[in-house]
Amino acid sequence: MPMYSFINKINFYACLSQTEKAALHDCVDSKHHLSRGQTLASAGEKTDGIDIVTDGWACRFKRAHDGSDQIIALMLPGDQCEDVSPVACPLDHDIRALSDLRITRLDRRKLLSVISPDSGLSDGLAWSSIVDRSIMGEWLLNVTRRPAAMRLAHLLCELFTRCAIIGRTQGNRMHFPLTQVAMSESLGLSPVHLNRSLQLLRRQQLVSVCRKTLTIIDWPRLVAFAGYSDHYLHTGGKLSADLRLAS
Repeated sequence: MPMYSFINKINFYACLSQTEKAALHDCVDSKHHLSRGQTLASAGEKTDGIDIVTDGWACRFKRAHDGSDQIIALMLPGDQCEDVSPVACPLDHDIRALSDLRITRLDRRKLLSVISPDSGLSDGLAWSSIVDRSIMGEWLLNVTRRPAAMRLAHLLCELFTRCAIIGRTQGNRMHFPLTQVAMSESLGLSPVHLNRSLQLLRRQQLVSVCRKTLTIIDWPRLVAFAGYSDHYLHTGGKLSADLRLAS
């Protein structure tokens, strides 16, 4: 079911009717597969479609003057690559696959035609945009004000919460395809500094990252260490039971 994570994400923030779920499937225009490292879209490009990550992870990134990359957003299953808007704006960044990636492209015009005011789909897409903006603000705070290990812990808390929203966690574990290089580019850290921070979290018995699996060893302590609150993800307390399973 290629739209599973996208529908789960929208349905988390607003109640979708069966008619709306069926309408989303009817908007599918094409499906694409990319290998890790491939570029999905480049700065300056625009598309008539709305690309949805259906499986795998991707990132938005900008290239600095010295040729290094800064990841400005991590895209998980269910995330959309473009705004749901009548205007197809050129991107101001690149989008790259961080793992093998499956993309479902929705027809922009058809999608806009099935969104009615005050519907569950309209509300859910609006909340999704609000959360994306909130994440950008929290990332800015993370890379500019938090110490390295705290920075990493906060990112891991966020990613675990986001995966729980779309039903992609299993107890205290989740699939975690990020390399240390990708984590360092997300956090504004050198790979060496990132590795030291990860080792610190392991020694504190807070998390384990092994074979593309993130294991939360002690969720309450990890949250306290990171100074994390999921308020900016607007979960409304709906994940409290799921996150307790990570303890």
